[in-house]
Amino acid sequence: MKNALTALINLSEEEKEKVGIKYTASEIYGQVDLWENTVDRVNGLSDCLRSFLKEFQDRGKGCIVCTGAGTSEFIGHCIEGLLRKNLGTPVNVFSTTKIVTTPSDIFFPGYPFLLISFARSGNSPESIGAVKIADMTTLKVSHLIITCNNLGLLYKWGKEHEAALTLCLDEKTNDKGLAMTSSFSNMVVAGQALSHSFNSEVYFNTLEKLIRAGKNILESAPDTIKEICSLDFNRAVFLGNGSNFGTAIESHLKLQELTSGIVMCTYDTFLGLRHGPEAVIDPQTLITAYISNDQYLRKYEVDLLREIREKKIGLSVLTCGGSIDREIRDLSDYVIEYDPDHSFDIADDFTPPVLVTVGQLLGLFKSLKLGFKPDSPSDQGVIHRVVEGVKVYNPEAYAQSGKFDIVSER
Repeated sequence: MKNALTALINLSEEEKEKVGIKYTASEIYGQVDLWENTVDRVNGLSDCLRSFLKEFQDRGKGCIVCTGAGTSEFIGHCIEGLLRKNLGTPVNVFSTTKIVTTPSDIFFPGYPFLLISFARSGNSPESIGAVKIADMTTLKVSHLIITCNNLGLLYKWGKEHEAALTLCLDEKTNDKGLAMTSSFSNMVVAGQALSHSFNSEVYFNTLEKLIRAGKNILESAPDTIKEICSLDFNRAVFLGNGSNFGTAIESHLKLQELTSGIVMCTYDTFLGLRHGPEAVIDPQTLITAYISNDQYLRKYEVDLLREIREKKIGLSVLTCGGSIDREIRDLSDYVIEYDPDHSFDIADDFTPPVLVTVGQLLGLFKSLKLGFKPDSPSDQGVIHRVVEGVKVYNPEAYAQSGKFDIVSER
């Protein structure tokens, strides 16, 4: 099917190089085709994963911490609910940057932790710093590393670490463009599969629906999103509830980084927006709302959309979801659906890898509209594919100051 995205992919290599889409457009388009391979890789470690998770649980009351920096952190927000429900363990999401700077706010001696590290390249200084500092803070840390690069420092560290289990995804998920796209959705899928380590057949049935839904978005959304990106907006607000709060966070970063900050973005839940952040919405603001399938959550979402319409704020409202009913359509300027025929029954916990495609496409087409090169949109070199110039300090040197609790539990 021809659309605005496939038109970019079908350009000659010379034309792609000229406009700066040698990688990004194809990585967005090809990500869904990798999801099954990702789940196969998780399932290939199923015996090890179950043993690893059971050993952690048998150590007593503990906590799972999902970590990463930037986009990799946001994976945790998309899967924390599933991990909590399916593994019956408290789950928190903390960035590697927070772990490196204030580890004692997160870890403490004598309490079991499972640190799940997500990383595209695994080469940023914080990726390695976080796992090493976690080990300094408490010896009761197990490590699960999920990455897209088997040559990365984090993957190599995990392979050599006694208390670590590593999973590397297909090399095609290791995006070559600046923005994480395929790497993000595939690591989210890996996290979803991980949460079903003790009932993998349940997730396999959901995966088939996710793949179909993802392809529906890639077919139906690009033309609409290209049209939206022709509008004169320089702000954007992304809204999501539950697991799609993570989708909203990731979407705000995709649009902001691919437009080199020309479009400033924020995110919130539907209720949260009403407690102050609604003030950011001006006449040049695009509002993107990720609509829940859960009817209880929809009541709050409809209330907020109605308030926006009644206040006549914002430039345009885009709603995205499975099947968008007439009430929400009447409160929207644009609608994107992945299940218009009601043929799927996908719980909201699983929809982030599908819906995040909307945020990725907004970033891609707005970047092109503004004259940037999506593969490398930062003209001044402010942002890079792998973060550079960060120095991670050894907290042992500062342990006596009371800021860090470096322990010896053996």
